[in-house]
Amino acid sequence: AKTVKWQGTVQAEGIEKLKGNGGMIVSPTKVGYIIMTSDVKRLERKFAAKKRKRNKPGVVLCGSMEQVKELAQMTPEIEALYQKHWDQDILLGCILPWKEEAKAQLPNDGTKDLMMDKRETSCFVIKFGKPSEQIAHELWSKYHKFSFASSANPSGKWNRGLVTGIGERIEAAADVIIEADDY
Repeated sequence: AKTVKWQGTVQAEGIEKLKGNGGMIVSPTKVGYIIMTSDVKRLERKFAAKKRKRNKPGVVLCGSMEQVKELAQMTPEIEALYQKHWDQDILLGCILPWKEEAKAQLPNDGTKDLMMDKRETSCFVIKFGKPSEQIAHELWSKYHKFSFASSANPSGKWNRGLVTGIGERIEAAADVIIEADDY
């Protein structure tokens, strides 16, 4: 089945789709459902499913403090802010420039153009919700794959924190939908 119930641990179906090329899943967070992708092929699919403009900075899901420190340029104050939110399990996303060495880790396939704005910034997000955090952490730590995200709802609408609110286009485009309405 395309829709699976979150079981409290890392969702193997989501990892399986995202660790290869071209996977796109819908996963729960603290604030509703998101689309998760890991490469340019599915980033294109995400933009098409959402009918979203391409000029906004992309969202990079970070499953550990080490990952956000490795990818984003931060001042000591910004790093302290991230650490405080990490320690208190509070969602935080800041639009920050990429470190030069981190930009070099992006696949040379057009991903950069869809993940960064003209200033070469993205929104680096932590503590976004256990089901999706588990996937982002495993993708990075085991496979060194990025987790890119967008809200799983038609542009300009909210999914109300219900899997039924993601809309027909997103439902049809997703490879796997992880349901956790009670999360």
